[in-house]
Amino acid sequence: MLSMAARFFGPCGKWIAGAAFLFLYYCLEVSYIAGGTPLFISQVKSLGFHLTGYKGYIAFASLFGFIVFLGSQVIDRVNLILMIALVFSYFLLIGLGSTEVQMSFLTRRNWNVFLLAMPTLFSAYGYHNIIPSLTTLMHRNVQQLRTAIVIGTSLPFIIYTLWQWMIIGTIPESQIAKAVAEGIPVTQLLHTITGHPWIGFLATYFGYFALITSFLGVSLSMVDFLADGISAKSQGWTRILLCLIVFIPPAIFAGSYPGIFLEALGIAGGFGEAILNGLLPIGMVWLGRYKFYLPSQEQVRGGKPLLLALLAFTLLIIALETYHLVRG
Repeated sequence: MLSMAARFFGPCGKWIAGAAFLFLYYCLEVSYIAGGTPLFISQVKSLGFHLTGYKGYIAFASLFGFIVFLGSQVIDRVNLILMIALVFSYFLLIGLGSTEVQMSFLTRRNWNVFLLAMPTLFSAYGYHNIIPSLTTLMHRNVQQLRTAIVIGTSLPFIIYTLWQWMIIGTIPESQIAKAVAEGIPVTQLLHTITGHPWIGFLATYFGYFALITSFLGVSLSMVDFLADGISAKSQGWTRILLCLIVFIPPAIFAGSYPGIFLEALGIAGGFGEAILNGLLPIGMVWLGRYKFYLPSQEQVRGGKPLLLALLAFTLLIIALETYHLVRG
């Protein structure tokens, strides 16, 4: 992304892309640490250890920071185990939870809340930064790349939809609003309302596994990004320093604002994703097609109208998140 930004926008574009990348990934780091630490603290407490205040957040960040320090091979193995557990818990959860769904709950609608949720939804599909790497990995095979993008978007959409169907169909709207306001995990609410021990257990760990797999991937990307930015090999003491830079500041920030999980996700999507994976790519395509006239055998159809529509949608995301922050 940095090299592409430099090519189309010059040195200034490279700095903007770098700043957007750091902003986005630090927001995600804060969100994941804020969301994962409470369950981590409860797990540690069951083993006889009591972590309070910043200690829990630093311990959580240190544990997974150590895994990232060990490198991509260790992360791949840990993520494989977590993904197996994630898939297993997900299907069990949907199977058990479907019996608790009340169809009357599914008829509720609130378009104002829907609009304010769009920045968070935008961040839920924030895989665009790996598309350049996939292009190289697939030797610029457009058909394979399209297939990967379609499948990689469709599967999460189905998974998210089933999850939302179960949550919205099980939990009263007033309880959802209260949970958001008080920073209570929806998985905890699901357990309280259904009274089913297995649903609560599976929901808690499904959310935990999903968070950790994303957390490790984002953290590894950020360490590699910083190493590339300073033109250093990510080894030894340099890698230790990079891991400290990636994990400690977000842990301290999350410890200062424990209920910031959803807020940080919204900011990540509303600003970081919108700039890095919205405004910049749209600008690159526009310049490449209509200023530099770069030759291309494959183009997404739609021309200028599609690019302008995407630009309008991206600006809407930024405006919605700005409104949400100003409104408080």
